[in-house]
Amino acid sequence: MKLGFVSKLVIVTIALAVCTATFLYFSQAKEQFWFWAALLFYFIAGLVIGIRTQKAVTSESNSQFFTGVMGGTGLRMLISLLFIGTYLITSNLKSNQFIIYFLFLYLFFTIFEISQLIYRLRAEKRRSIDNTTS
Repeated sequence: MKLGFVSKLVIVTIALAVCTATFLYFSQAKEQFWFWAALLFYFIAGLVIGIRTQKAVTSESNSQFFTGVMGGTGLRMLISLLFIGTYLITSNLKSNQFIIYFLFLYLFFTIFEISQLIYRLRAEKRRSIDNTTS
């Protein structure tokens, strides 16, 4: 069974939700809403940016590939900064636990997206080699 990007993203997000619930249960962190909002934020951002960059991998143009992948990574960083800025402005607590969790999610979802892009790029390269040799 071959899973697509969206299926893998859903599975990873569910696994992170279970880990988040466990962490919040044992740590009794305050303002738990922000933890769940961050997870939902990264799921939606991963969905939108991931699908966009997956399409860039299949493009024929090298410049479109570069622009799509680097633009997606830059966009993820920018909207993450906006989210963390919103948290720092609106939250009364400003928890170090949340900031570390948020940065962990940023790193985890960025690595996940890049690994999926590499997987997709290798598959596209294999297909193009197979098409030129036949």
